[in-house]
Formats: sequence, C-alpha cells, structure tokens
Amino acid sequence: MSKQDLLNTIYTEVAACRKCGLWKSRKNTVPGDGSINATVMFIGEAPGYWEDVKGRPFVGAAGRLLDELLLRAGAFSK
Repeated sequence: MSKQDLLNTIYTEVAACRKCGLWKSRKNTVPGDGSINATVMFIGEAPGYWEDVKGRPFVGAAGRLLDELLLRAGAFSK
C-alpha cells in the first residue's frame, strides 16, 4: 500500500469517526496537511474555529503562534 493510499484511508476514517462530539458540529474534517514525505509532524489537540472553517490544521491563532516560534527558531523563513 502506498503512502497516498494510507493517507486516503486516514482521511476516510476521520470523516466517518464518531468517537467524540466534534462530528456533531464540524463544518470540515481536519485530518492533516503537508508533504507525504515530511520528517517532522505536528499534532494538534483539536481543530479550532478557523481550522474547522478552512479544513486545514494550524490556520488560526495557534497556527500563527506556531509559525512565529518556528520562524524564531530558524526552521523556515517567510
């Protein structure tokens, strides 16, 4: 099974998940985003308002803070 097949399986499972109450009010699932070959992965607790609206992780206030911390650490440049 390819990495993309595995990710597709995860996306399907996240969309069907009913293990917590998030499914009752969500607009979008937020299974993840980024390179399939990443060497580092950040895992958030749960999607916030903007993550739910956009369907992408770390796009709200916590994402801006994460971006700033990574920028200060020299992990990437804008």
